[in-house]
Amino acid sequence: MQLLVALARARGGIVTRDELIAWCWDGRIVGEDAINRAVSRLRQVASEIGGGTFAIETITKVGYRIVDAALAAKDRSHESEPSAPTASRRNWLFGAGAAVAGALGTGLLWRKPWQHRPDPEAVELVRLGDLAQRASRPDQTRQAVSYFERAVRIDPLYGAAWGMLALSYTHGLDGFSEAQLAGLPDRIRSAANRALELEPDNPDAQLALACVLPYFRNWSRLEPELSRIQREYPDHWLANGRLAILYYQVGRLKEGAALHMGVIKRDPMIPGPYAFAATALSRAGQIQDADALLKEAADRWPANPFLWHTKYDHLLFTGRAGSAAAMLMDPETRPSGTGDAEVAPFIRLARAIDKESPEDIEASVEDQVRMSRDDVQSIAFAAPVFALLGRPDLTLASLERYYLNEGSFGEPSPIGPYTRRYTDQLYWPAMTSINSDRRFRQLTTAIGLSDYWDSMDIDPLSLRA
Repeated sequence: MQLLVALARARGGIVTRDELIAWCWDGRIVGEDAINRAVSRLRQVASEIGGGTFAIETITKVGYRIVDAALAAKDRSHESEPSAPTASRRNWLFGAGAAVAGALGTGLLWRKPWQHRPDPEAVELVRLGDLAQRASRPDQTRQAVSYFERAVRIDPLYGAAWGMLALSYTHGLDGFSEAQLAGLPDRIRSAANRALELEPDNPDAQLALACVLPYFRNWSRLEPELSRIQREYPDHWLANGRLAILYYQVGRLKEGAALHMGVIKRDPMIPGPYAFAATALSRAGQIQDADALLKEAADRWPANPFLWHTKYDHLLFTGRAGSAAAMLMDPETRPSGTGDAEVAPFIRLARAIDKESPEDIEASVEDQVRMSRDDVQSIAFAAPVFALLGRPDLTLASLERYYLNEGSFGEPSPIGPYTRRYTDQLYWPAMTSINSDRRFRQLTTAIGLSDYWDSMDIDPLSLRA
């Protein structure tokens, strides 16, 4: 219906493919196939109406225009009837509109794409921002924000750009302390609300508003909203991804991996889902599947830092610490800017686990304690490492600091309403050593995770099975 309206309002003029994308897909990135399918369906409807009421003419390498089929035939035979076009066009427009509505299904919203035609420069910036956001790299995430901010400055009425800006802002919440947030939640809400004013069903804005809150302590609150968004927009890659990550936080590893695998099937050129799905499969014991997925991803993006770290973790925790060390020692496989000093503690850790040397193990424990004290976010990796190195006391002590800001491990780190803390590391097989410890249950009860497990009838002892 949107395609028909866009073509009809041009009154026989040519509508370019870029204009159709802006009007009918709100400037979102769509392929040639999406446009071709829509045109093909509209042509099929035209043929089914009978009488050759209207036709879609392709203007090679330019776009399309809608024509009165009967008049077009007469034009081709050099005949003309100047009094007919106005009434004829009105008749076939109404007839075609009813037919398209019937053919494509009832309940379609009349989106009035002519109300705002996005600025072409803004559309291009949104396209670039979307590509940058999909790269799963911190530097590219910042670049995406810059593209979207420029797009809304150029075209303040571009709802899709506001929605994508709001969603890109949410990436900045991860890994930041409360003091560093500096009003970011307010900026997310402002951009998302602006998008919804311009485009009430904007999925990016809805997802951004849902993701202002952290998963931590909000699992039960966020799951229904994220599930709704994913259900209503099943092809939205981040809607699937955000729900998958929530599943990982509560131990529903295979459900989360299935969502990310669906994203990969629909769009195999986004690296992030490979890393998330491979990690979940690894923790669920599907080692060969995780190996294959990481191999496929490495062939596509040999130096992506997210995939590189994921492969190291996977090898380290699946009994292949020697291979993990070898990977880090090879400078050709390292992401750009990763030097020897940065990888040294992790090579030492892999060797300690591989050789089981008490001296090396103790040195690695000290490395992880030091890094965790310098940055509380490092505990998310250090806690399962402590368990792997046979130090469950440090695992529990570090998690007490990480989740509750209590105990003697490390420096105090206040936890506010927007502070991100993650629980997916609880499901590494190495963490089974603390499952039966009463302090583990006390910890999960204190943060509300036990209540979630009980409400879903989940046995935490079976989460790694």
